[in-house]
Amino acid sequence: MTIAKIVFWVSWLLLAYHLFGYGLILFIFNALFTKKKSLYPEPDEYPSITVLCPAYNEEKLIEAKIQSFLNLDYPKDKIKMIVISDDSTDKTNEIVEKYTNYNISLVIQKPRAGKQNAHNLVLPMLDTEYILSTDADCLFEPDSVKILVANMLSDRRIGLVSGAVKKVDKGNRESGEGIYWKYESFLKLMESKFKTIIGATGVMYLIKRELFTPISSNSPDDFERVLLIIKNGYYATYEPRATISLEVTEKATEEVQRKIRIITQEWFVLKRNKELLNPFRYPAVSFIFFSHKLLRWLFFVFVLTGFISNAFLISVGFYRVVFILQIVVYLLGTLGLISQAKGKHIPLTGLAGYFVAMVYSSAVAFFHFLQDKKYDLWNPLR
Repeated sequence: MTIAKIVFWVSWLLLAYHLFGYGLILFIFNALFTKKKSLYPEPDEYPSITVLCPAYNEEKLIEAKIQSFLNLDYPKDKIKMIVISDDSTDKTNEIVEKYTNYNISLVIQKPRAGKQNAHNLVLPMLDTEYILSTDADCLFEPDSVKILVANMLSDRRIGLVSGAVKKVDKGNRESGEGIYWKYESFLKLMESKFKTIIGATGVMYLIKRELFTPISSNSPDDFERVLLIIKNGYYATYEPRATISLEVTEKATEEVQRKIRIITQEWFVLKRNKELLNPFRYPAVSFIFFSHKLLRWLFFVFVLTGFISNAFLISVGFYRVVFILQIVVYLLGTLGLISQAKGKHIPLTGLAGYFVAMVYSSAVAFFHFLQDKKYDLWNPLR
């Protein structure tokens, strides 16, 4: 077998493993060896919770967020909310102040310093048993916090419980993000049954107060906090019944810069927690880390080597067909991204566009990591 064939098959087998094989292996393993969990009993007494909601210029969304908090089916004397305004310049602060008599506090971070610094800022104020981290652009389902708590209390080894995102597509113009989220949610569920998730849902996760420690200003906290609790001897679970609503991105182009920022930050998290890739010390975690995260961050490498090696093999019929199919997908994806950037949606290009956007994002993020580029602040897509 020629070198080109070896590179081709290794590249595409790794891509196929990451996209399909990994999830299938977890599914089969869980079906054969994992005991089915019964519904968690309602606790005799609910623990105290502080909900942290960093917000930057969220005047259009913050009131709906607060209302969803007030509508939670949770004992009112056991839960409170701190909105941390990241030096907002719109009417966010004024809106929050209207609700300060409802177990809601406003803390203003000056100057603007980002979500992680906002969390670090209020650490001395946190006097409850658990912390629930959330974002301003998503709405709680009434029973979501009760379900998270029931999961948390089911096992003392659990340090963090991640909720699930219910994607709302108001425009019915799918960018591919919705399909990605469904598969990502499936992987989280399989990993949770297998051992532990390694990344929480950033818009809603519940964590023990003692594990909610200071974190780097450029950290994707929903990822690094999970790794930190694993290193502390706990594990994290995924609770699909605890949902929070978030609108689907209609343009994959809107996702590109966000993905570049997140993947770049995740590379730095890996650098700080690289011992978790040691299969002798963390066998299950290293397997999950490699299969779910590392292969995704290096996705662009295998797409590139698969394409280039394929070009050297086009004289053979099978490889010629695969090469043509690749070109078609990449052209459709690029066309889809260009049309989305102009506010138009071409049928059948959404998923291909999202795929191309993710390949591009992973490549740029890797080079940003090599350049030691840091992201401390981020402007929301909206």
